[in-house]
Parts: sequence; C-alpha cells; structure tokens
Amino acid sequence: MSIFTDESDNIVDDDGIYKEEIFTAARPDEDKEPVHIKGFKVTYDRKFNLGNFESLQAEISIWVKTRVAENSPFNLHQCKQRVRKMARENVREQYQRVRADDSFGFLGLEPPTGDSRLADPIYVATVGVGLTYKVNLGDYSMITPAYTDWADLRAVALEPQTGLHTAVARLWEGLWANLNDEIARARGEESDEENFGLPVMMVEELMDASLLPVNRNGHNGNGHHNGNGRGHQNGHR
Repeated sequence: MSIFTDESDNIVDDDGIYKEEIFTAARPDEDKEPVHIKGFKVTYDRKFNLGNFESLQAEISIWVKTRVAENSPFNLHQCKQRVRKMARENVREQYQRVRADDSFGFLGLEPPTGDSRLADPIYVATVGVGLTYKVNLGDYSMITPAYTDWADLRAVALEPQTGLHTAVARLWEGLWANLNDEIARARGEESDEENFGLPVMMVEELMDASLLPVNRNGHNGNGHHNGNGRGHQNGHR
C-alpha cells in the first residue's frame, strides 16, 4: 500500500481514505525559551491642545534589538516597560518645552532593575522623531509645519543613559530649529536659526556627554552652541 500526502498535508492511502496523523509534542526544556525575540518597536504620539486654536503633536518610534543568545530567557516584560517609558518621556518633554518649562526629563533608556553585573538584554538601534505644530498667526491665518527625522543610534548603544539621552535630544533640537524658522518666516520676522541639522558633536562626546539639556540654554551637553533653546512661550517668538 502506497502512502502520499495531499496539498493539505493530510496522509492519504491509495484507497482514498484519510489516515489520522499523530504528532508527538516533545517536552520543552524549562531552561530554554522556545520563542527567540530579535527585537521590537515602540511608537508613541500625542496631540496637545495649546489653546488659541494651536496644537502640538509629538511622536517617537524606537526600534530595539536584543543581544541574548537563541533560546536564552530574559525579562521581555521589563524591557518593553522601559522602552515605553522612554517614549512617553520624550513626547512629554516636547510639551514642556512649548510651555517654556525650564525643567527637563531623561530622554534615554533607563537601566534594567536587578543585578547590575548582568548585561542589558536590549539596546536602542534606531529612533525616529516627529513634530507637527499648528500655530495661529492671527487674521484667520494658520500655519502647520511638520518635520520628521530618524537616525541609527547604534554608535551610542553601549551608553544607553547619557549618550543616548544626548543623541535623542539632538534629534528633537533639529526639529525645533526648523519649526521656529518656519514660524518666524510666516510672521514676516527674521529668523535667527543658524543650523537646521543636528548640533555638532563627536561620537566620543556623545559617549561621555553629561545629562545637561540640549534645548534649554542654547548649548548642548559639551558646551557647543546649537543656535536654539530660547524657550519662549508656545515654543516660538
């Protein structure tokens, strides 16, 4: 008697009678994780009503990679909590900026809780940020500039606290420079923005940068002028 398999992977004999397939499930090793997570992404955006028909929408996407061996268990729940908190803090920081709040939050990835001798099972590979700012110019005239940037941040992956904080702050700073310039031009004012890209810093400086705000006093973490940080009400003049 010949046995073959049809398109549905059911076992059929030469009489056309379906045979029951029996699968034996092997007992999983309790010390191994059968699902290998290679990475994940967290996206968070929020629209803030600023009054006077104005609004700010800030968004961030964080791509995370894992650095654990295959079948090695790790606390994925805690890892996602940490990345979600990073996303919320970044968006909240932009609202505080537009309200001219002098305080600033931590924009990097908090270290895992537990044994500090263990390596972090995740690192931030790529970050994308975006700002959409609706501004009332008066006389029933509105402007809504929007800018988005994303960057590969693996160069600071080994310094997820200070280095990542400064790198992400520079991304936001570049967006605000473009927004402030566009708003000034729409109002017929002369813009004093000089750099629409990233505040210049070397990779080594990113690795050693202190947790100083990039966008509050016109200087980034290592003292270079970045051409912004005026902190005016509603984020523009």
